[in-house]
Amino acid sequence: MRRSRAEFGSLIVAGTLLGLGAAPAQQETGFTPILQLEKPVYVADEAIRFWVGVTSNVGIPERLRSSCILHMVRPDGSKVNERVAWPVDGDPSLSWKGGWGFGKQSPVPGRYVVSFECAGQRTGDQAFEVVPNPYSRSVEARWVFFDTKSGGDIHACGAVLHIENKTDRVLRFAKPGLSGSEVFINVKQFQPAFSESTFVPESALLRTDEIPSFSFERLEWGNQSRWPMIAVPAGGSVDRSLMLQSAYAFRADREYEVTIGTVVTLFIGEHEDADAQLFPLRMPVSTTARFRW
Repeated sequence: MRRSRAEFGSLIVAGTLLGLGAAPAQQETGFTPILQLEKPVYVADEAIRFWVGVTSNVGIPERLRSSCILHMVRPDGSKVNERVAWPVDGDPSLSWKGGWGFGKQSPVPGRYVVSFECAGQRTGDQAFEVVPNPYSRSVEARWVFFDTKSGGDIHACGAVLHIENKTDRVLRFAKPGLSGSEVFINVKQFQPAFSESTFVPESALLRTDEIPSFSFERLEWGNQSRWPMIAVPAGGSVDRSLMLQSAYAFRADREYEVTIGTVVTLFIGEHEDADAQLFPLRMPVSTTARFRW
């Protein structure tokens, strides 16, 4: 089954390195573990993601659903083995695929080797590099909260996603709100204490004609021209705004702490450029503010 909301939802698991040993398991037939990298080179401060899962033409027994392990060799030669939880949504007996990465950890630069195992079957090793981000000072992405007042006591709060391109090439990024670039909001209320996380609906971020009737599992050079993208010229900037009440029913005279975030999926330049293997680059962007509605 196809996985979505890769960075924030329960469908996509962000691993925590546990150092678990790989217990022997009886080999089963009828299904195969899969491991897919998105690109050969990632940058250290992007939202690194690759895909793990199982393909099957038979039902997968429940007793095997706790046997999935991601094996990783770090740049310093140390080895870790991460338990991968079975998906909690959909039909648990069928094929599945989900995103995996480093969670909130910042990986050190260097070469990583990974493989994925389930029920005693194991994929081949795949390697990727993590390099320092050459665009850390030339691409700026941030959320900015704003307040407006109209109609007397009506108080509306919004946020703007600001993207600034300080490179000498065109920057293109997927429109926020689309698959893979969802926008999430976490609202913490203090009196009475309450917290809720949700996704901002597409309708609050996009016009009807901006929402495609299809989606890509993986945005890449070969298909990004078919995906709704925003172009930012060299030296230019773009703002995308939303009203917070479109995602959450705020109540007057209450104090809130609000976090808003997304992953900006971007390309710089053209496919023929020397650094094209770095793209798409998935830049996490979030900010938090506390205010009274």
